[in-house]
Amino acid sequence: MNRILAVLFLGISMAASTTCRAQTLPLSDMQIKITSRGHTATFHLYETTGAKQFYDQLPLELDLTNFRDAQWMFYPPEKLSVTEQEAYHEGKKGELSYYAPWGDVFMLYKDYYAGDQMHRLGINVTGIQEIKKCQAR
Repeated sequence: MNRILAVLFLGISMAASTTCRAQTLPLSDMQIKITSRGHTATFHLYETTGAKQFYDQLPLELDLTNFRDAQWMFYPPEKLSVTEQEAYHEGKKGELSYYAPWGDVFMLYKDYYAGDQMHRLGINVTGIQEIKKCQAR
């Protein structure tokens, strides 16, 4: 099964396709690309409820916001259902995560830990150096 979706953020595009790679959490067959003004990063999504719900919302068009010079964040239209079991987050560069209290998805381009309510959605597989270069509108 191969699935392609295009996602456009204001200045960002995201595509999803299927692949597989091993990580600490089980990985799904979902992969997304996030592009902002020519800078692209690819993330492999985990096999979690939140990651599936995020993927199912694609395609999207959203604004990016830089937070504490460590991450780019955006707000999907629907909040994600996450469980306490999925609330493990190391705050490591390259993670795609969801912060439940605010309802935002974020890409870390630096190590940054902000608490136990951060839920990993995926891990960067290519273009980690490109995340920092993303730009808000």
